Amino acid sequence: MNGGRTTGFQVSGHLHNTGQLLVFRADREGKTRVNITGGPLAYHYQFEEIYIHYGLQNGHGSEHRVNNYAFPAEIQVYGFNAELYHNMSEAQHKSQGLVAISLMVQLGDTPNPELRIITSAFNKVLYRGDKAQVRHLSLQALLPDTNGYMTYEGSTTYPGCWETAVWLILNKPIYITAQELYVLRRVMQGPDGTPKAPLANNARPLQGLHHRTIRTNIDFRKRPDAKCPSMAQDMRYRDDFFFPANTWRDDGSLSHNVV
Repeated sequence: MNGGRTTGFQVSGHLHNTGQLLVFRADREGKTRVNITGGPLAYHYQFEEIYIHYGLQNGHGSEHRVNNYAFPAEIQVYGFNAELYHNMSEAQHKSQGLVAISLMVQLGDTPNPELRIITSAFNKVLYRGDKAQVRHLSLQALLPDTNGYMTYEGSTTYPGCWETAVWLILNKPIYITAQELYVLRRVMQGPDGTPKAPLANNARPLQGLHHRTIRTNIDFRKRPDAKCPSMAQDMRYRDDFFFPANTWRDDGSLSHNVV
């Protein structure tokens, strides 16, 4: 992928129910390292974690919105700046410390095959403190088939909310089935015995743009009949900023809109 290319082999790790989020963390003992490079990134970033945000309803779940459209879920792939810092804990406090790749997740009948490696573990992390092994995950195969992206410098959305992340929002969703979403929505905040409420609806509230610059590699001068992988008419970052893109239809298909 031109905007945040991943290199390396498959990674293994564990999916954790923290009581606030589902987080996949790569095993540090393994020798396999996945680098994220290219596009707007000035450094090499080493993959570390995946965060999963989702809602109890299909119209609520993602932290980013497109034309004020919230996807059922959003998967965020985090890496740390391996050229300047030693690990994630150090990098998240530092300038240009993190990269965060945002994958919008849409409901569909043809799910992303690599995503199923993660969703197959949902039944094993129903309660806080549970963890399940996830093996042989290819980040490259998890990404949607697009080179289009929007990028800006912002904050992490997990506690700490450090202003140290270079965000890339990929311009095409990946797909999850209704059955996989059903299992995901059964995951609870509390431990077995006192499960409390569902873990869903764990997106950070929309934030203001605060004069951030949003850039893109999408060419909006394409012909009306050109194929374009964009998701919606407007790209919305958190609060009141709209970026012109293409039309999202309710059936999940994509269509070009001349701007």
